[in-house]
Amino acid sequence: MIARVVSLGSVIVDVVLEVPALPPRGGDVLAVQRGMAVGGAFNVLSAASRLGLPGVYAGPHGTGPFGDLVRATLAREGIEIARVPNPHLDTGSTIAIIEPDAERTFITVTGADGVVAPADLQGIAYRKDDAVYVSGYDLAYPGAGESIARHVASLTAELFVAFDPGPLVADIPRGLLQAILERANAVSLNARESDLLGDIDVEVVVVRQGAGGATINPRGERPIHVDAVRVENAVDTSGAGDVHMGAMLAGLAQGLAWPGAVRLANQAAAFAIARRGPAAGPTVVELEEFRVGE
Repeated sequence: MIARVVSLGSVIVDVVLEVPALPPRGGDVLAVQRGMAVGGAFNVLSAASRLGLPGVYAGPHGTGPFGDLVRATLAREGIEIARVPNPHLDTGSTIAIIEPDAERTFITVTGADGVVAPADLQGIAYRKDDAVYVSGYDLAYPGAGESIARHVASLTAELFVAFDPGPLVADIPRGLLQAILERANAVSLNARESDLLGDIDVEVVVVRQGAGGATINPRGERPIHVDAVRVENAVDTSGAGDVHMGAMLAGLAQGLAWPGAVRLANQAAAFAIARRGPAAGPTVVELEEFRVGE
């Protein structure tokens, strides 16, 4: 039974822009800045925490305005921070570009989140019932990926490793990706990422298919499809996959079997995309109210 989620995935700051359409190469477009919000692995941690699964942030964070925002936001959600800030760099940021159909495109600039040394990970105090969350973003960073992959490969079998390869899956060095896949207990990814990654041998693979729901692929067993929750007006898909991951882990922590945990995750993700801004996972009360309206 999962009792906590410990994130090795990095927390960064999202600068969110709304555009009528993406500009052509060399072109321009007028955008509306929606603001700044803490994102990345925060979306996973907050989604889990709001559904009753405590979280620990064991990733990097920097000194500067973005790092201050990250720490304040984690504290507000009651999420513990396991590491001291990098004294030389601020936390990085992502420009999140949202189109009218709620599709999102990201441009990421790394900071402290792109620098992880082996010594940075040695002091993490895991517990036997922890789920360890790993993001493909961090594996793709040249200054972080190798340290994280070696660390995850060394984790004891009593820890549950959940991996989301993310949109940079094609940029992850093959050896690092393989090291994570050999240790992962569960992989959650969208259909595009699944196509890029191909067949993988993991205990459970969950393929998120947006309005098509999600498909659970247990090793050696038949796939199980879980329908999506219908959303009339999707306004922002930013962080929806992260919310799905956090809610799925919360469901497993509640003792739900995989279909029930993924159904909970589908509901939480549907709640998220119907609201503007990242990190929009529901609380238990909000999710119950949302279910009534389904």
